[in-house]
Amino acid sequence: MLLSSSVFAIEINLSRSKLVQLAQHIEADDLEKHYYFSQIALLEMYDTYQYELERSLTQTATTMEKIVKLRHWRFSVHSYLETLNEYLYLMDSGVPINYFVSPQDKIFLLIGEVPVIISGPNAGADKKIERNIVEQFCLKYDCLNYFSKQEMTTEKELLNQSYSSEWSIKSSHQLAYILDNGLTFNFSTMKNRPEKELWANQLSDELNLILKYLYRTKEKGKQIDWSLLMIESLPLTDNAYKLIINQQQDYVKISLTILGKNPKLFNSFIPWLKKHFEHQSSYRMIINNTEQYLNF
Repeated sequence: MLLSSSVFAIEINLSRSKLVQLAQHIEADDLEKHYYFSQIALLEMYDTYQYELERSLTQTATTMEKIVKLRHWRFSVHSYLETLNEYLYLMDSGVPINYFVSPQDKIFLLIGEVPVIISGPNAGADKKIERNIVEQFCLKYDCLNYFSKQEMTTEKELLNQSYSSEWSIKSSHQLAYILDNGLTFNFSTMKNRPEKELWANQLSDELNLILKYLYRTKEKGKQIDWSLLMIESLPLTDNAYKLIINQQQDYVKISLTILGKNPKLFNSFIPWLKKHFEHQSSYRMIINNTEQYLNF
């Protein structure tokens, strides 16, 4: 049985925030974007509450009253994490998914008929959740029409996504798409060039997203074992996956459209991830015969 979502219905001041702007601009009949928005929000909330729960385990209460309060808080957060996990599974089981923005600029996800407010365990976490939802959504969809030019420029600087690209054409059977983050995609034909460019950019964005999650796990004090790094699917979900990072099976939940469906392709990028995680941005990688990974 699902627990009441009101346990952590903490008010967040999102008035005129980027998250509210984004939610209000997504058209009501665009079910795909509504689904993706809701999935990202649940994943971010899950990750944040899990982080706060793990952090609380390092805290020591000094009085019996504080001990009882801390234990109750840990139990409540653990229960809420189970609820969020159930919501993630329900998303792909045919339960209607939607959301609405209240007159007070609070965003509620609708998992079936159950309202779930987008919130974190504290004000700092609220802002982090907000920023990460906007970031991930705008990696997949063009947000230029949702925000002002100044806001988008600031967002790009914040996300460090301002890499450039170019095409290198040696012949009709030798075509390369080159990104200045060290990735080169070789193609054997010019057919569907715009789609290939979009695919390569999205894959690059997913790698950047993985890097951000790896940095988060490092901040939590988790060890990253590059030889064991892998992606594992979550039952009954579409684009949500486990990114397993070490022998203890520590993982984060992450939304991946391309890499999640192709573990072999993900494995080939682990050296690139490791080098860039270590801030060796000059490391280059060439992906040959890229067409084998495309589905169009």
